[in-house]
Amino acid sequence: MTCDRVPLRPTVLTAAAGLLCTALASLPASGTAAATLLYLLPVVVCVVVTAVAVPRVPARSRGPWWWLLAGQCLYLAGELVFAVGDLRGQERWPTPGDAFYLLAYVPVTVGLLSLNRQRSSSRYRGSLLDAAILSLSAATLFGVFVVLPVASDTAQPPLARVVSSAYPVADVLLFFLVARLVTGPGARPPAFWLLVLSTTSTIVADVVWNLQQLTVGGTTSGPVLNALWLLYYVGLATAAASARAPWRPEPASPSTGGLTAPRLFLLAVAASLPSAVLVVMALLDRPVAVGWLAAGSLALIALVVARVWDLLQRLRSQSAQLEALARTDPLTGLPNRRTLEHELARLCRPGRADGVFVALVDLDHFKRYNDTRGHQAGDHLLRSAAAAWVEDLGPDGFLARWGGEEFVAVVTGPAAQAERRLDGLRAVVPDGQTCSIGVSRWVEGESADATLQRADAALYAAKAAGRDRCEVAGRASGDPATGRAR
Repeated sequence: MTCDRVPLRPTVLTAAAGLLCTALASLPASGTAAATLLYLLPVVVCVVVTAVAVPRVPARSRGPWWWLLAGQCLYLAGELVFAVGDLRGQERWPTPGDAFYLLAYVPVTVGLLSLNRQRSSSRYRGSLLDAAILSLSAATLFGVFVVLPVASDTAQPPLARVVSSAYPVADVLLFFLVARLVTGPGARPPAFWLLVLSTTSTIVADVVWNLQQLTVGGTTSGPVLNALWLLYYVGLATAAASARAPWRPEPASPSTGGLTAPRLFLLAVAASLPSAVLVVMALLDRPVAVGWLAAGSLALIALVVARVWDLLQRLRSQSAQLEALARTDPLTGLPNRRTLEHELARLCRPGRADGVFVALVDLDHFKRYNDTRGHQAGDHLLRSAAAAWVEDLGPDGFLARWGGEEFVAVVTGPAAQAERRLDGLRAVVPDGQTCSIGVSRWVEGESADATLQRADAALYAAKAAGRDRCEVAGRASGDPATGRAR
């Protein structure tokens, strides 16, 4: 990805102000009204900064940021409603502000999905599976230790249980989208990491909040939770202020499909975590939802198998591409010397009923053409000549690039017919150029190299005789059957 230089002053000032407010909010406050104001003030500032920064994001990558801004505005609405209730001494749960908090997940999810689409493509299945493995591991633990206890707490009214369960479910979705961003290929500018920090902080804050609900209850958030939630607003505002270019995808590692050693270790830990928790809880004789942990472990095994299969498919595809590159001339797309040797070994076998004729074809005065018209014109002539000769030889002929301006044509059949076909290559040379051809017939018991050497000698004879000729090895130049010139 190419990224414009990030303007230092707005980004640094936003980050500094946000971190200062976060530090202040993390300090114990003496009065409820002062604490609420100290928390809400940086939230409002961050939302305003985001609203000013988003229109300045490049148009083609601005869409996701509008969604993220909409989510931030809904969060702010929830904060204001919650603050009013808190100042009035409201203790009931859930609060009216939770409706806005939960609604905010919708545009935030859409925004992160859009960023994922900008950054990645369907070709990168590996990073998608990696994110799924990490998220499923987290979802299993969330489900066992947060969702199930909250959902089964009959002391709470049904609405409270539904709302409390909705937060970790939505957080798992956000976790997956963030993991998809981090594991996907592509450059990671400051805006990327700021957005990751922003979303991660709110996920962590929600987890701590749910654990607090399970242990001590209450609707009052402590200074640590306030600091984490403020980090979300600060991170998003700073990310929007520093976003100056689209997050274009970059190819993953060609050999490993993005499976670096640290990522492999992280995936191994994530895949084994539910099983490890199940074993530990059994050793401690603690009650646990065995079915959920077992189901999560089995699903993780399936995802790991899918990841290995995807890696094997990638390696097979790369192996096929490397094999094709090793057997193909990159300029003309013709078979190269290695493929020619394989083809000659296949054709030059004892007991053939028809003849095998090998021709060395050389473009006349190619160096002069290349020097006077330029290398691009020379490359174009090589490609055009190769295409014309392939078409002229037909499907039963074979043409390979020997090197430089020299090519090797191989045909089979009766001698007179084969020689006419090979001599006909001179008539289709493009751009008014000519070529010289040396032909030799494979003799049973002779090596393919020896046949090529005789064709090479015939080619030199054609050049010595004035070029633009076809000479057959073993025949005198000017013989009626050969040595033809246009």
